[in-house]
Amino acid sequence: MDRITHNLLQEFAQSHGLQHLPESEQFEHFANNAALSTEYQESFDVDDIYVGGEGNPGIDGLAIIVNGSLVEDPEEIDDLLETNKHLEVSFVFVQAKTSSKFDGADIGSFIEAARDFFRETPRLVRGTALAHRAKISDHIFRNTSKLRANPTCTLFYVTTGSWSDDRNLVARIEQGKQDLEQTELFSHVTITPCGAKELQKLYRQSKETLAIEIDFPNKVTLPEIPGVKQAFIGVLSVATLFKLIIDDTGILRRSVFEDNIRDFQGSTEVNAAITKTLNSAAQSKSFVVLNNGITVVCRELQQTGNKCTLVGYQIVNGCQTSNVLYGCRNDFDPEGVLVPIKLIGTENEEIVSAVISATNSQNAVKPEELEAMTEFQKRLEAYYRTFSGAGALYYERRSKQWVSAPIEQTRVTTIPTQIKALASMFLNVPHRVSGYYGTVRRRLGETIFRADHKLTPYYASALALYRLDALFRSRLLDRRFKSLRWYLLMLFRQAIAGTAPTLASNAIEEYCNELIAILVDIDGSAKAFQTIIDRISVGGLPVIDGDSLKTQDLRDRLLAKL
Repeated sequence: MDRITHNLLQEFAQSHGLQHLPESEQFEHFANNAALSTEYQESFDVDDIYVGGEGNPGIDGLAIIVNGSLVEDPEEIDDLLETNKHLEVSFVFVQAKTSSKFDGADIGSFIEAARDFFRETPRLVRGTALAHRAKISDHIFRNTSKLRANPTCTLFYVTTGSWSDDRNLVARIEQGKQDLEQTELFSHVTITPCGAKELQKLYRQSKETLAIEIDFPNKVTLPEIPGVKQAFIGVLSVATLFKLIIDDTGILRRSVFEDNIRDFQGSTEVNAAITKTLNSAAQSKSFVVLNNGITVVCRELQQTGNKCTLVGYQIVNGCQTSNVLYGCRNDFDPEGVLVPIKLIGTENEEIVSAVISATNSQNAVKPEELEAMTEFQKRLEAYYRTFSGAGALYYERRSKQWVSAPIEQTRVTTIPTQIKALASMFLNVPHRVSGYYGTVRRRLGETIFRADHKLTPYYASALALYRLDALFRSRLLDRRFKSLRWYLLMLFRQAIAGTAPTLASNAIEEYCNELIAILVDIDGSAKAFQTIIDRISVGGLPVIDGDSLKTQDLRDRLLAKL
């Protein structure tokens, strides 16, 4: 392994808490992270896509992306169907070798392993993680009538060597691509060989903040506004807008809608009307005067003539319009349709929050939804920053806001993770946190992110999840129990401190401090979690599978064992 790749690998392992693993396994995680970052623009836990180490032949990483979300459970498919009414699916496979050469036989084995994954009767052995993903895949193909197009299939074969377009290897890859295409399961198949140079490039790109340059000739510069560096209002062709919302592979950038109040609402009356307009050649020309347009907030907004560079941008209003345009992209000429747009360059959080609130005020948005996206979330992020050392965590309100920071990335808590951790640990519903996080959030209703809630339980639950995941990664806890991690959060709180006060009470502060005191101590928390595992294992665990993990019966039986 060359020095540059080795140094980047060490940086990655340090950042993701993987230093204890053998270098070959670190490299597998490293390759998985770099490869998936080209296909998926939001934050993810590298452990969630790892399928190596279980005797899975030829596959080290596998991600299933549905409607822009990284899916980890078959139930999430149903949630996404309920929300979006359709499915857009990508499968991403990774095989990583620390070898400095590209081996034709290994490449062939990798492609065959990917092919075998889709067989109804597999020929190769499947480990637990791969078998679980096969259940997700099977569930997707049981809903083929809901697919907008056949899934895409992308394979990355990664080594530390140098790719030189060897004719024999190129021919092997082309044959493998044809084999996958002949299954007629996929709309597009890509097999990418990555040597050291390509891997280094992918890793560096994964740490960069999204920046796009667009042509914006039809604009008016707005007068000086306190706290706003620069702002424009005007019209763009939809083709130019697509540069902001669609990545190089043709997939919608879900991450640029993180600050939008609502996710895409699917086939609503308004969205159906937009679709009807776009499908009419005559009416589509009038789209620019019929639509309210798009509002984009950028951390940096730079102008050079008719070109504008947007750095760290979010579409804070226009999620519905953007999604419908994307869904109809093959039904109209994007160069011939215009859309109103407002670009605002500011780093002032108060202004960003005000823009989000004001630009969404015409929609039927509940007050608590606005609160969750603005004041409470902002206070929670600030509260996280008051902790340092062993208790340091970083709250991610904006997608990938910490990706370039020199911090341990496993200490970053996303909004979806926060929801699941708090609900499991303090609301006693670990059986209800599986599924697409938007559905989980709606399921929990007003029991989370309430204005009167104290912030300490949110931080304590995130810290408990961070510590528990770190103990599993370091093998200080048996990884066979990782499927119970949401239950273990609840059991930890109950074992250490008993019944919790309400989240809005003053008593919850002292209650949580007792938990935090143990969680910042690696040895103390390891002992506490191990004691819990020992207790619930007495007499044998109840049956644990994908279905039982979603039942209140399992929760009650584990609490009784504790």
